Amino acid sequence: MSFLQPDDHNQMKHSLIYSLILLIICVGFTSCDPLEQNRPDDSQKQETTDPDNDEFVILFTNDFHSQIEPTDKNLDYNADRGGAKRLKALIDSVRTAEPHVLLADAGDLVQGTYYFSLLNGVVEMMILDELGYDVRTVGNHEFDKKMVGLGEMFAMSKVPVVSTNYDFSNTALAHYVQPSKIINAGRLKIGFIGLGVMLEGLVDPTSCEGVKWQNAINVADAEAAKLREQGADMVIAISHLGYEKNNDIYYLDRGVALKTRNIDMIIGGHSHTFINYPDYVTNLDGEKVPVVQTGSKGICLGYAKIKIDKSGQPSFTYKLIPVKKHLDSKIDPVFAAKVDSYTTDVAKKMEEVIGYCPSAMSKGNPESPLSNLTADGLLWAAKEFHGVTADVSVYNSGGIRSTIAKGNLTVGDVFTLYPFDNVLSVITMKGSDLKKFFDTVASYGGMPINAGVRLVISNRKVKSVTINGKAINDSQTYTIATLNYLVNTESYFASHLTRMDYSIYVWDYYTAYFRHLAAQNNGQITAAKDGRIRVE
Repeated sequence: MSFLQPDDHNQMKHSLIYSLILLIICVGFTSCDPLEQNRPDDSQKQETTDPDNDEFVILFTNDFHSQIEPTDKNLDYNADRGGAKRLKALIDSVRTAEPHVLLADAGDLVQGTYYFSLLNGVVEMMILDELGYDVRTVGNHEFDKKMVGLGEMFAMSKVPVVSTNYDFSNTALAHYVQPSKIINAGRLKIGFIGLGVMLEGLVDPTSCEGVKWQNAINVADAEAAKLREQGADMVIAISHLGYEKNNDIYYLDRGVALKTRNIDMIIGGHSHTFINYPDYVTNLDGEKVPVVQTGSKGICLGYAKIKIDKSGQPSFTYKLIPVKKHLDSKIDPVFAAKVDSYTTDVAKKMEEVIGYCPSAMSKGNPESPLSNLTADGLLWAAKEFHGVTADVSVYNSGGIRSTIAKGNLTVGDVFTLYPFDNVLSVITMKGSDLKKFFDTVASYGGMPINAGVRLVISNRKVKSVTINGKAINDSQTYTIATLNYLVNTESYFASHLTRMDYSIYVWDYYTAYFRHLAAQNNGQITAAKDGRIRVE
């Protein structure tokens, strides 16, 4: 079934009747443009159910990232949005208005706030069950607490997990995951497949040991065809591959839609894209497949109503529903009490003030105050905690997940800045190999490195580089303080001579580092650009 043709997939395809149906659809709308046909319309909230129609609503989330509470009220954008309590209130209201509602999640439910860091997914799994999710898939951050932690989360929730291109068969978690699932929505049978992003280079290999990734194209269409053979009226892919407009690469959502024929809709994730109007991609059969996504952090709830009348004609209504403060009056007090039981004690600890920041700080290339602060903190931690004097420290910009606002810096702010379960990794390498690392830094236009480095970049290439005032000696051995994630995934560290990983998580280092800075500077935490990376 496609959203632009009747349910009898084979009989109607490429037929005169199909053309007439398209004409009827176009007459019923102001524009024949699919994007115009499906613009959000609040009047549809009052729509009554026609007994002659088969219809259902699919609600969906992606990249929730442990946003248990609403977003910060002081953000420049999307301030005071989302939150689990509001999200449940909104979902409940849709269920009250619609007879057949399904709820799906497209991965990365966890990681991103201190709730996951401290409580290991307990709150998020409770939310899955309490909100009544019907199906979910696996994102890359579900692996952040390794296979043991992932297994514990699987065991805590009753929500079915579908993953078509992650092969768990050689792991202890195989019985928790299925390649696909059919769920009833009234008289309709809706098939679901799950697609996950390539793990290599993104997830620490030790965190996904035994899991085999397969090209989504190679398995998605075949699994969707099986669901059709089993009686599925339509197939929805819940995907954590990512979205990029005008990019049809096979491992992204548009590419999957383009190169398959049995998928009717793709609910995406991973790229944190707010797709306000469906992106229709023409599949191998010439049919239009809508690709949708809600952004991230539960700021919006995805809503799609699929209606099929007695003649077999489908229609599709899609919108992103903001999860905002107006929902506070509709919050379920029983559910709120369950959430609060987890958050009260945690909140007290997170509200502890470490120091005062006289100015805001953010990450950026070639250098920035926050990038510099982060790299210097890792160098300090290696020495202070482990007695290691490193020549170079480097942090990945993607691992810095927030900014520092002017004002008090709390323990919770540190968790928000550095939420991942990364640990310090200390390696040694020859100067000749270290130069290759700086070549990569130059090609990126910069990244967080320590104050002892002076790097000049010209045309994305190294013009000059010194460490503590000296040029790099090809035969000399240098010590680098970095993250286990980077050593495991980045090729420029492949030639290291020795390696030592430490078990302390990085947020503990930075909590201590910021306390140290505040103690040395009358309670203030400051950083600045100092010319350690210069672009000519």
